Amino acid sequence: MDMATSTRLSLEEYFRAHYEGECEFVNGELRPKPMGTGPHARVQARLRDALRRFEQAGYGEALPEMSLHLPSGNVLIPDVLFSAKNQTFNAQGIFDTPPVLCIEILSPSQSFAELQNKCRAYLRWGVSSCWIIDPVKRTAWQIEADEVSREIAENGTLQAGLIVISLSELF
Repeated sequence: MDMATSTRLSLEEYFRAHYEGECEFVNGELRPKPMGTGPHARVQARLRDALRRFEQAGYGEALPEMSLHLPSGNVLIPDVLFSAKNQTFNAQGIFDTPPVLCIEILSPSQSFAELQNKCRAYLRWGVSSCWIIDPVKRTAWQIEADEVSREIAENGTLQAGLIVISLSELF
């Protein structure tokens, strides 16, 4: 589907169509996800590797670029999420119940405020914790239900319940 012009779609049309590149569905419109960069891809891969030990412990599953259907009707796609144990996909093959953790990795074409707003939407839906990671500045923020962004020190750790990952594992 060509996204050169902004076209309003129904949710059913969004689920039926195929797009060049990943697109989120926000307020009836397609929003292309930014193209990945080397630093973004590296942090995403390291996150996936670090989260494997929590999968093996039976806490849930780490999934990159997984679509989430929020009650607002919007479909957002975090860079990485960690599902709840035994969380199941809906008829479209995506989650319509909140995962435990959503992680956004800052791309050059995104603003911190944009990702912070996505995290707030996840949290209001019921996601327990969100992380925002800046692979260029090598820093991260953790956001909980109070929606306050807490910067993590360079030698610190990100935490979401029993999931704990040191920034040194990512950078």
